[in-house]
Amino acid sequence: MNPFMFLYTEFLWRPLFNALVFFYTILPGQDLGVAIIALTAVIRLILTPLLIKGQRAQQRLAVVQPELSRIQEKYKGDREGQGKAMMDLYATHRINPLSGCLVLLIQLPILIAMLQVFRHGFDPASLAYLYSFVSNPGALHPISFGVLDLSQGSIYMGVAAAITQFLQTKLAAAPAGSAASSVPQAGTGDFAKALQWQTTYLFPLLILFWSYSLPSALTLYWTTLNTLGIVQEIIVGKRITLWPIWKQSPTK
Repeated sequence: MNPFMFLYTEFLWRPLFNALVFFYTILPGQDLGVAIIALTAVIRLILTPLLIKGQRAQQRLAVVQPELSRIQEKYKGDREGQGKAMMDLYATHRINPLSGCLVLLIQLPILIAMLQVFRHGFDPASLAYLYSFVSNPGALHPISFGVLDLSQGSIYMGVAAAITQFLQTKLAAAPAGSAASSVPQAGTGDFAKALQWQTTYLFPLLILFWSYSLPSALTLYWTTLNTLGIVQEIIVGKRITLWPIWKQSPTK
């Protein structure tokens, strides 16, 4: 095994697989769907500090929106000058214009690892990777909630994952206390705008398309993660509004 695969297996795939089996064995009923929801909640809790940091950066970006609009008007036709002026503004206010997209990128390695967990975790041979302190259930039964086979694709779970992904992205893109997500975030740059558009509209469609071939365990994970994200966006967004970013020093 090459070093990269060793690090991936031991520090990402194996811990996630063991955590899933742990929840599967300790929760009543040994329902894999319930175990996935519990594991997802833990993952979301661990990622919360990074996600809140990204949301605060989005709020700062919304605050400097008028200045970004003035820069675009002043340097109309001068893309180089406009880009330099925007980067200077970002540096002054310590803003990362790609912060909203970074939230998704942070989650991608975990998503890939979870896909591998769900693709191979139903094989009893995978239980050989359990830590000594995790009970071996003998097998992971894929039927969840009495009706859903988590080892197979499900268009219904795909629809749920796509809708929640769209709602969360739109909510995250909307500055707290503003009208919102339909208003373009001027000054984020062409690349950021394109990436934001793809994240908002293209990614949910891809999730829906992939749901035919991906284990529905993965779409259940993603739906739960999105739902928790929507709740977090609402709660944290309100908290940020109560402590206005524009009253803080740009260095904070």
